Amino acid sequence: MPASYVADVVVREIAAGRARAGRDLAGFDICAAVPSAVVEDPAVAHRGIRTELHRYFGLPFYRAMFAQAGYEADIAAYDAAADVTAQRDAISDAFIEDLCAIGKPADVAAGVARYRAAGATNPMITNITGTDLGPTLHAAAAA
Repeated sequence: MPASYVADVVVREIAAGRARAGRDLAGFDICAAVPSAVVEDPAVAHRGIRTELHRYFGLPFYRAMFAQAGYEADIAAYDAAADVTAQRDAISDAFIEDLCAIGKPADVAAGVARYRAAGATNPMITNITGTDLGPTLHAAAAA
């Protein structure tokens, strides 16, 4: 889920549910997967994550989440695309930047910090197809 969705929807909904139960957010773990990659060339990770995201853009639950996160244009472009390659290309760089932590080690650490600032108490680093997880985990651990 994009960091913006964590901030704008997840934290609000969890806080409301906890309040109905007479509890606050203290001690409640909010987990969010953060597709991450330390890479010299971000285009490598962008290709990998677009390949992974392709299936999610076809699933109703994820489409609703992406729409609530403000990416209706990406969904519309995906739907209008003529083939799989065009569907992958329809996933915007802005969406990928909101969802992922990609780049130099400092960029990955900043991406993890962005999720923490959004309210994720437990950002979970996930690998992006075609990238090396080792350096990514080192960078994320520094965040």
